[in-house]
Amino acid sequence: MSRVPAFSRAQLGILILLGAVLFLLYAWRGNLVWTPSTPAASVANPVYVEIVGEVPRPGVYSFPTPPTLLELSQKAGGPKPRTDSQVRLASGSRVEVTPAGAYRPRGRMSGPRLISLGLPVDVNTATAEDLEALPGIGPVMARRWVQYRQAHGPFKTLDELREISGLGEQKLARLKPHIMVSPPSAPTGQ
Repeated sequence: MSRVPAFSRAQLGILILLGAVLFLLYAWRGNLVWTPSTPAASVANPVYVEIVGEVPRPGVYSFPTPPTLLELSQKAGGPKPRTDSQVRLASGSRVEVTPAGAYRPRGRMSGPRLISLGLPVDVNTATAEDLEALPGIGPVMARRWVQYRQAHGPFKTLDELREISGLGEQKLARLKPHIMVSPPSAPTGQ
C-alpha cells in the first residue's frame, strides 16, 4: 500500500495558492469569469467633408453618416445655412462659405487630401495635380489621363483607363482601390 505524502501547512498553502493562480489564468484566458469590455463604438466608414472660407474652424470633419449643411456648419462654427440645410453631403465633398455667409459646393477635395483620407479620386473630375497623388502616377502620366479625357469625354468605367498609353493591367489593378468613376449625370459642382 502506498502512503499519501504528508504536507506541512506552508506546503499546502503554496499548493492552494498555485492552484488559485492557475484557475484565475484559465478563467481569464477563457473569459469564464470576466467578460471583455466592449470596445468603444467606432465608425467603420466615416464620411469626410471639407469646409473652407469664412468659418472660424475651416478644415476636414469626420461624420458617422453623410452630414447636412447644418451639421457641417455647427462643427466648423459657421453661420447657419440659408439654403436647404437638410441636403446630405457625400464623403470627399468640399464646401466653401463666402464672405456673405452663403454655402457653395465646390466638388471634391484635392487628390492628395482624398488619398490621405483613404477616399478614391474621381478620374472624371480630377486635375493633373490630383492624379499625381495616386501611387505610381507622375506628372507625365497624369497629363496623359487629362488629355485622354478631354479628347474622348468622361470615362464610363475604370477599365477604359487601359486605353491610356503607359497604363498597363498591373498598374491599373494597383490603382483601382484609389480611383472611381463618377456617374455621367453627377454634377461636378465646379
